[in-house]
Amino acid sequence: MSDILVAVDGSKHSERVVDMAVELAKATSSSLLFAYVAPKLAVPEEYIKNTDEEEPSTDDYYREFSERIFGNLGARASKKGVKVEKIFGTGNPTEFILDKAKSRKVSMIVLGVEGLHNLGKVRALGSTSRRIIENATVPVVAVP
Repeated sequence: MSDILVAVDGSKHSERVVDMAVELAKATSSSLLFAYVAPKLAVPEEYIKNTDEEEPSTDDYYREFSERIFGNLGARASKKGVKVEKIFGTGNPTEFILDKAKSRKVSMIVLGVEGLHNLGKVRALGSTSRRIIENATVPVVAVP
């Protein structure tokens, strides 16, 4: 089986998403492809003060941020013997994840949904999660 794309966002809930993805990867002899997508926002003032660059780019800032996220979550998967690759992007998370899923020919996407329950959850399902579920060409596992 091919890679399983795992959308992570750095929240505590990402740990639960990764744990589910690890179990799926072990069951299907797959590798995991972690994806973190940051919005194109201004670089925080604290980061600017602590860097040597005159004008640090948002890509540099979010790449460093994503590495911290990937480090902890990657260790969770590696501990269970699952191979992990990490990809980072900025911009629209839905487009990035769907594009990478297609170009990398992943077998499925695992992402998180959390917060509300029952009918309220369906109506308020995060717009990124909902759009990925609606537009994916591979199965999507949504972890509550």
